[in-house]
Amino acid sequence: MRKDIFEDRFKQVLAVAKEGELRCFTGKRWSGNAVLIVVDAALDSTGLQYFNIVVPRVKRFYHEYVKTTGLSSFRTFSKLSPEDARLSTIMNNRRVWHVAIEISRVLCAIKDHKGLKTDFDALSYWAEHANHNNWKSDEIGMINGVGLITFQYLRMQAGVDTSMPDKILKRVVEREFDVHTNDDLTFIAEMERLSNEIGYSQIMICWAIWLRESNVDMVEWEAL
Repeated sequence: MRKDIFEDRFKQVLAVAKEGELRCFTGKRWSGNAVLIVVDAALDSTGLQYFNIVVPRVKRFYHEYVKTTGLSSFRTFSKLSPEDARLSTIMNNRRVWHVAIEISRVLCAIKDHKGLKTDFDALSYWAEHANHNNWKSDEIGMINGVGLITFQYLRMQAGVDTSMPDKILKRVVEREFDVHTNDDLTFIAEMERLSNEIGYSQIMICWAIWLRESNVDMVEWEAL
């Protein structure tokens, strides 16, 4: 059974993957700071190594700017320019910051329009109502630089049990579970079927794969 395959081949990371799943489902990724979740997603869109490059830069952004200068809300962050010198010290990539700023603007507008209390409420509201099958017509999906992977990753970090068609997941799912797909939307559908079959959430499966394939130091995970 594929459940047995999953539990056997990912046994060393299951407990840690469960922690990642819990943080997503309870709104505790990056301690629930919605700006950091958006920055994480924008940086991750570069395709750089997540645990070795993206995570340290999100932490640096928090300590240098969120914690000390007040760039802690969608409203303040959305007023920045992608060319802001503070942002380029974290990563000198205009596209990344354009993505993060525009996502913040969309979510800030949702917060105001829906009368939501917090930035995370706005992120969660968007994530729950967004549809990956129509992602190109979504306000965030239409942002230049946001692809389906970033779109789905952001939803996952906000607690929606779905998956993203990144190359690591696709390669491992094909190798370990004999799942072959011709397009990204079909892959997402197949991940949902796999999740239902083995009794683990899609987010749990994704974290287990990322953790095992990245050989991440499990101690470092505690800071995420």
